[in-house]
Amino acid sequence: MSAWLVRLPEVRSSIQVSIAILGWVLFASSVGAMTSLLLAGRFIARFGARTAVILGFTVLGIGQTIQGLSLVIASPVGVAFGGLISGLGYGIGDVGINVEGAELEKRRGKSLLPQLHGAYSLGALTGAGIGTAAIVTDFPLVFQVLVLAIGTTVIAWWTYKKLPVATGRLEKSVNILPSTRTVRKTPLLDKRIVFLGLGIMGLSLAEGGSNDWLALSVVDDYKLDTTTAGITFAIMTAAMVVTRFTGGKLVDRFGRVFALRAFGLAGVVGILVVILSPTIYLAWVGAGLWGAGVALGFPLFISAAADGENSSGRVATVTTFGYIAFLVGPPLLGFVGQSWGLLNMFYLLAACVAAAVFFAGAARPVNTQEAESYLA
Repeated sequence: MSAWLVRLPEVRSSIQVSIAILGWVLFASSVGAMTSLLLAGRFIARFGARTAVILGFTVLGIGQTIQGLSLVIASPVGVAFGGLISGLGYGIGDVGINVEGAELEKRRGKSLLPQLHGAYSLGALTGAGIGTAAIVTDFPLVFQVLVLAIGTTVIAWWTYKKLPVATGRLEKSVNILPSTRTVRKTPLLDKRIVFLGLGIMGLSLAEGGSNDWLALSVVDDYKLDTTTAGITFAIMTAAMVVTRFTGGKLVDRFGRVFALRAFGLAGVVGILVVILSPTIYLAWVGAGLWGAGVALGFPLFISAAADGENSSGRVATVTTFGYIAFLVGPPLLGFVGQSWGLLNMFYLLAACVAAAVFFAGAARPVNTQEAESYLA
């Protein structure tokens, strides 16, 4: 997806649409992802995470292929439809991966999701590099899309036999007494899951907001060139990668709540530094703190949702909270940035990270917390 995003100017030229229409074309992918995210929990509970991963990435590859072929005929409708299909595959495949990762983390007895999400960030950087290299070498966009679609699908099928069969399937309880009733809680009605969802929303919105608006704020508000803006964004992204690959040890030693709050506070400071800095060099420090501050939010809140048995529904619910903020929130922030200015809009992101610090108490392991003391 990163390789596709860096070539969006070429996509726009190929299908000959305005920026506004391009936004609607790209929004189709978000609609697909949100739809499948809402259905992923039930699907995994019935068929297992392995099936979700394989189905998701196969559908993702099909959608990307449709997008690539639609570029040949310059069809914005075809690109949007392909994006919708890609989003459907991405949503269910992503939840499947997180359920598998969370289960592996539980079985290993140590933090693994931050490193796995570090691989996601590293993949995003690699994809951007592939897309940039393709631009420099004039590699056709259509061939790039098709090659990566095939590669993604092949890799997913290669993992098929490596994944357990039943991960995420709902375990059916057998009642010994006929009169005994099993009460099933809806994840959205669970106070702890709601708090985890609100926490992941805060950090995901700050992460997505930085992806969309940090570089542009350097150009518009700091009045600097695009190269400097790219350096600023690269510093933030590199900080995320490093934090995700190294943060697991801190989590294992001090726990999820400490890690979320310590890094979250660093993120608040970082955003404020970016807003108030008199020089770009200090803003680079703030960008690094910003990246480190939001890096562990997604993996640790998902890890907390996976505590206990039959966790696929809880993981899917919290993941949906996160992706609502990550996919839908940043474009809406653009309207605020238009009225207030981008740097002033960042105060909202600092507040979101501060809220995530507050809700981080819900990430305490279930077996060590009282039922009503999530925020202690």
